[in-house]
Amino acid sequence: MSIYSSVRRALRENTDFKSELESVKISNAQIQRELSEFGWGIEALARYEDRSKPQNTREFIAVGGLQLPGNESRIFIDENLTARVGVKKKYSTGTVLEVGSRFSRLSNTLNRTSANALFSPEYETFTGITITQPLLRGFGKDANLAGVNIARLRGTAQEILTHVKAMNLVAEVATRYTDIITADRVLNVHGQNIKLAEQMLVRNKELFKSKEGLATDVTTAELALYQRQDQYITSAAEKIERVNTLFALTNREPDLEGKTKFKPSSAFFSGETNMGKRELISYGQKRRLDISYYNHVVDTTKLNVLRARDSGRAQLNLTGSAGLYGLDADGGGAFGEAASAQGREWSLGLDFKMPLTADADEAALKAAEAQVRKAELELQKTKRSISLEVHTACTRMEAAKQRIQTAKKAVELAAERLKQEQDLFNAGEGDFYRVVELQQILGDSKVNLVASEAALSKSVIAVWLAAGQIFERIGISNAEIQVMVTRAKAKR
Repeated sequence: MSIYSSVRRALRENTDFKSELESVKISNAQIQRELSEFGWGIEALARYEDRSKPQNTREFIAVGGLQLPGNESRIFIDENLTARVGVKKKYSTGTVLEVGSRFSRLSNTLNRTSANALFSPEYETFTGITITQPLLRGFGKDANLAGVNIARLRGTAQEILTHVKAMNLVAEVATRYTDIITADRVLNVHGQNIKLAEQMLVRNKELFKSKEGLATDVTTAELALYQRQDQYITSAAEKIERVNTLFALTNREPDLEGKTKFKPSSAFFSGETNMGKRELISYGQKRRLDISYYNHVVDTTKLNVLRARDSGRAQLNLTGSAGLYGLDADGGGAFGEAASAQGREWSLGLDFKMPLTADADEAALKAAEAQVRKAELELQKTKRSISLEVHTACTRMEAAKQRIQTAKKAVELAAERLKQEQDLFNAGEGDFYRVVELQQILGDSKVNLVASEAALSKSVIAVWLAAGQIFERIGISNAEIQVMVTRAKAKR
């Protein structure tokens, strides 16, 4: 594995990032849901009535006081079929257009028996159009498109957030990969120390056997060997833990056989940069995507204020309708009569509604305005945080560079001091325990140098992340992430 293959696998397989891509799909569905409010809709209704009702005096007189032979109880029979169908559409201005037709088949006692009946049964139709225009609440595109615009802003914000999560994931994978390379280098140092301890043990046993060495030197060599083996075992376990952390990010099963090899990442990142702290801060405040994210959040909260203000208005709707009636002995004839304007109807009216208390609307408006202020504070906080994050990361990077210099000097001096003590021991004037102690100091100095170089690499990654440069530095393009986002939106 390499750092680059690990990063790309994480972007493909990481479950948390996949969840973010699903959030993009959810946001896109919310946009479609809001837009569906302005689509055409169809309404249909069919109803059949079969009624036998004794007439009271008022009803009896209303139908002409007709007394039929054998119907002394004055039972009035209705057998009616009514059907209605229409289409409806709302426009971004708030205008609601309805076009519909009503069909009725009327069969009753009156049209069956009365000499005044034209048809039995009677077929009646009405076809008309109704337009409703809000004048206060719901008036204008701003009010009616607020939901759509909010959904679009949230969708864009979610896409930006997905890019931010991708940046954080890339930085996390690079950092965890660095930890594994560090563990490999530490194990290499411990392995060299173990080999040296084994050589010393063999030599001291030979000297003791030839009566030229001491038993204490053999014991000291054995003690050093076991101590260094213990260090190796501990470091090996730590490496497995770090490998599993990386595997969790890349959604891989554990390597039970330990066969996975990790390619060193170009001897760690150098920490060289063409920008100073001020330039990096300025670059980050312009390029960091979380700034754009919070700008969208602010815009969304402002639209919520607009929506709250609109909801607090009184409702005043202007409604106009016009239609044509038709009556005939069959359905087709009734529609034909309507087409020839057998009967007409038109109307114009106002509908006004207003609550007597506005406490709920005022509370909603205050809450929306507070959300705007909160979002603006978050935006300011993010801008400030960028400068602090860049400064902290740069400071750590410079400190790591200094630590490397001191660590290299410590390794150099430890090696020199060990050689001096080794020469004394070989000349019969030194102490073997002191030689072992200085070997351990040299090994610890080498481990510290590896840790310092790892700290530099991780601080460099932190600088890139804080300044919004992580993609370009690691070799990932924004276009690659956008392709993933686009596929998530199109996926069904």
